[in-house]
Amino acid sequence: MYDYIDMGMHQGNSDERIILLINKLNKGTASESERREIDEWYDHPASAAKYGDGMSLSQKTRAKDRIFQHINAQIDLHRPSPHRRVSFPLIRSMSIAAVLLLIIGAGLFYFNPKGKQSTSEVQGTSYGVNHNTSKAFLTLASGRQIVLTGAKNGMLASQGSVTINKKTSGQIVYRADDQKTGATEFNSMTTMRGGEYRLTLADGTNVWLNAASSLRYPTIFSGKNREVELSGEAYFEVAHDATHPFRVITKKQTIEVLGTHFNINAYDKELVSKTTLLQGAVRVMVRGASRTLKPGQQAAVTLNKINLENVDVREAVAWKDGFFEFTDTDIQTIMRQISRWYDVDVVYDGKITGETFTGRVSKFLSVNQVLKLVQSPGVHITYEGRRIMVKE
Repeated sequence: MYDYIDMGMHQGNSDERIILLINKLNKGTASESERREIDEWYDHPASAAKYGDGMSLSQKTRAKDRIFQHINAQIDLHRPSPHRRVSFPLIRSMSIAAVLLLIIGAGLFYFNPKGKQSTSEVQGTSYGVNHNTSKAFLTLASGRQIVLTGAKNGMLASQGSVTINKKTSGQIVYRADDQKTGATEFNSMTTMRGGEYRLTLADGTNVWLNAASSLRYPTIFSGKNREVELSGEAYFEVAHDATHPFRVITKKQTIEVLGTHFNINAYDKELVSKTTLLQGAVRVMVRGASRTLKPGQQAAVTLNKINLENVDVREAVAWKDGFFEFTDTDIQTIMRQISRWYDVDVVYDGKITGETFTGRVSKFLSVNQVLKLVQSPGVHITYEGRRIMVKE
């Protein structure tokens, strides 16, 4: 699940190296390159999980203190100077320290602006996520449904010159002997709440389908355009074919590409549909209007308007890499992601807080641990069974 970084710490001395760097940072004697090295380590929770087990409690405490210094530094960066105009809302400065989501060893920590570890608890019966996330089913053109969860690897079905194969848990591959023969048939893949799945289409395009999403596609791409229909969220790595543009159609927009990597978030319950480009170029079209994206840009579609901005693409695709990632995100948006991933229902009691949150956390923690991280003076959470109550 994680991509570990080595940073030269191997052959049994990884713990000693980290501890040495932490001590030098605390003493103020670390060089610039050593600061960058330890900063990189803190920025990768998986590395902390790998290298942190050998630390003593006091050493982990010093590590957490260092993390909190980073929060304060970020607040200072956003604190308005008396000599410059403030161009961002005040909540942005506050939200930087509202929630910091980091894993050190098996520990999960929440830091508030004063640097004290939160001791708040989420009230309710403990339950966690099922780590078998390959929850999906395939609907063939004939209407036959194949439950992919637990299905054996190998050929699942054949449709004309096309065979459908399950390669591993969580991946389906279409293979076509001839892309230009046979009648066009449409299949669909649907993931359930708490599930994800990867699909390789007959043209070689790879699609990662997020929870509670559906993709409708032809078994063979035989027309002028390669078109698929998406509901929910998916990440695409489109096989290049200059003579046959690839199009993704959602309720609010059409995205056209030749060969590229991009993410589309088009859930029905989200007010804004977002297309984020990582590589190549895409064009977003909405009822006569269109915008072409460059790598690092995101198109947000509301009603018939397309707003384009530069973004950190890591947040858009964090779900594919096993994380929740938020930047100044409101509680309702966070809860919609939690609802889809953990298969829970969320209700609100009273006024909804305007507090926003920033952070990154593994999706493979229990829902209890994640909920504790969004507990704050403005957010109180209780739950019973699979029903979560959020109130101010």
